[in-house]
Amino acid sequence: ETTTGVSNLKDIHDDLETAESCEACLAKGGGWCTLDQRCVEDDTAHCDAENLIGLAGFTNDCKFDDEGRKPKKRPWIDKGVLVSYGYENGTCCMGEGIVHRAYHVLEEYTVLLRDGSKEEVKTERWHKRKPPKKKDENSDYHNIEFRYFTPRELTVISGIRPKDVVQAHFAVRQAKGVDDAVLVRSQRTEEAVVINTTMATMAVNFTSDHIVSILPRDFVVDRTSELRPPARLMHQEL
Repeated sequence: ETTTGVSNLKDIHDDLETAESCEACLAKGGGWCTLDQRCVEDDTAHCDAENLIGLAGFTNDCKFDDEGRKPKKRPWIDKGVLVSYGYENGTCCMGEGIVHRAYHVLEEYTVLLRDGSKEEVKTERWHKRKPPKKKDENSDYHNIEFRYFTPRELTVISGIRPKDVVQAHFAVRQAKGVDDAVLVRSQRTEEAVVINTTMATMAVNFTSDHIVSILPRDFVVDRTSELRPPARLMHQEL
């Protein structure tokens, strides 16, 4: 019986955490903490009364959530965008990858090394280290030196990221005898929500019929070049 009670509390807590707005939070029976802009239990133990919108807070009217009503700035560099970067050793070649971790306050970013892997780009010094002894392999793993890029070290190739609403071509059926592996894109586009991005593809959910498709990048209309901010503003948004 106790286990069930704990499980129910966890379910309620998880449900509240999914609420992304004050209105959605109150509809779930929670309280909106204006300070953290997140949904918590409607109790001053979880958020000070002067910052809590709910039955236990200073008001239960979401129109007083001034912070939540401010326009959200869209970071130019964020998790999921495709970027290029120069190698530390100064060679002519450029690497490319998807931003994996974005620390906007610190203005530091990590980049995935390749598609199909969670391995991130590491520092040149790490690659040139002496191979660890067998007994030190575990501690060596925890000392990994990831390369934390600054905005100036990254060039955004495509700013499309998960949750973006885009226009995308869909794959059309081909005549019999044609290789199914070769995708032919439709002439028209439809609205879709981006689920995931890789260097080569994007997974999107078409809003008209909720069909999820993994598409080549050139199937998705990319307006990155049009939206690129002036160089002097590019880092101020962060």
